[in-house]
Amino acid sequence: MELFEMEKKKKFSKAKLGLSSLIALIALSFAFVGFQCSSAELTSAKLYMQRSEWDKAETHLMKEVQANPQNEEAWYYLGRVRAELKNWAGMNEAFQQALKLSDAHKKDIYAVVDHFWVQYYNTGTKYLQSAKDSSSYYQKAIDAFRTAIEIAPDSEMTYRGLAYTFLNMGSVDSAKEPLTYLWTKYRDEESAKFLGEIYFEDGQKIKDEFNNENGDKLVKLKDVNAIQEGMTKEEVASDLGQPDEKQTPPVPQKAVKGKRGMPLQSTQQETWVYKTYGLTLVFDGDKLKQKKVDFVYNPGVDSTKYFQAVEVFKKAINILTEANKLYPSNQAIMTELTNCYIAADMTDQAADAFKVASERNPGNKDFQYNYGVILLKAKDYEGAISQFEKTLKLDPEYWNAVYNLGAAYVNWGVDIQDNAPANSDPDSIRKVVSEKFQNALPYLEKFAQHKSDDPSLWELLAKVYAYTNQIQKAQEAIQKADSLRQGH
Repeated sequence: MELFEMEKKKKFSKAKLGLSSLIALIALSFAFVGFQCSSAELTSAKLYMQRSEWDKAETHLMKEVQANPQNEEAWYYLGRVRAELKNWAGMNEAFQQALKLSDAHKKDIYAVVDHFWVQYYNTGTKYLQSAKDSSSYYQKAIDAFRTAIEIAPDSEMTYRGLAYTFLNMGSVDSAKEPLTYLWTKYRDEESAKFLGEIYFEDGQKIKDEFNNENGDKLVKLKDVNAIQEGMTKEEVASDLGQPDEKQTPPVPQKAVKGKRGMPLQSTQQETWVYKTYGLTLVFDGDKLKQKKVDFVYNPGVDSTKYFQAVEVFKKAINILTEANKLYPSNQAIMTELTNCYIAADMTDQAADAFKVASERNPGNKDFQYNYGVILLKAKDYEGAISQFEKTLKLDPEYWNAVYNLGAAYVNWGVDIQDNAPANSDPDSIRKVVSEKFQNALPYLEKFAQHKSDDPSLWELLAKVYAYTNQIQKAQEAIQKADSLRQGH
């Protein structure tokens, strides 16, 4: 019987629009207080500025700052002229030089920057809102936000607008840059969540490629490693196929006699040899009595992409771990962190951290639930069940906990059945497994009432009903699953 997976996370979702236009500043104007005591270059520049001949004004101002680099006023006007020419990098360079020399025009400089930044930010916001009706506006929004960033490189709002635009148009790779800026500079809560989701999806894609390329090899490796004493010949043959050799020892000429001189009945031993898998299996009758590993089977799995995926998951883990400390009440961040730990097969590393969090926050249902998920993945069924029960005491309709509590009991039963010792009493094992399945049913049935349109859930219920000898319910569940798959 197969193990049943935990409830899967939802796929990456678009960013919710939370931007609004700003009130535009009043129009800028030049107010010169006479031209007294100005150099010839600065006087000429001011005249050209009054006539809006910006190129000529820039030429004279450049000559002035080259001749008099300490002239704060000239640097200020040079930045102002470059703003009119839309040379934003040059504008900021000139303004920075002016501010290094004096605060005389500090207020004016901020007014110029804000004036032009607001124009482009508002334009970007308008286009982003319009993109809900036509995707053709996305690129216009991107161009406007990028220009706003050139004007005011440290604007948190602009990077947020750019990130939202990329996310909503589906360009998640492009969204990484503004999101990373927001997280690195501002430790922005929402940016951490989105980056975690993006890196998780990136890692999952690489991991899926690894599984697709090595799927058959991985299945065979799992089958080889699953061979254990106590299995029947039919089970072994089902996993590995027929052996390369079958060896049967000669029947002894003299039978060993027991009490009253009667010969003892003995089962016939048989040895199966699997040369490809490096296994020599000795059966006593129908049961595997001894497993000998001649060499470790290597199916030639290329693990390159697996380790690439783990590195990507670690990127997400690094961001989400810090974000989880800063924003411990954010369930989305915590859930994404849990998913990344599981996907990276790092549940051992995660267990201690989640245990501490759940103990420090006994009234937080999310901490209790996420620690339970980690324990379930680690096959600590008792611990996982305890955590899910704590979660449901805090919130009886925490649906993922309802489902996973049922799944924990089912998986526990499956594990007991699959790992039963060779000399176990089959009836005793079946009784224990049935008890686990019976414990699972109330939670699975409750979840089925909540999510009645999932055929996989009804198939799971059918298997549990069948194993616990509830044949009528099993038939009804499988009929429900078939009906859902057929779209009825």
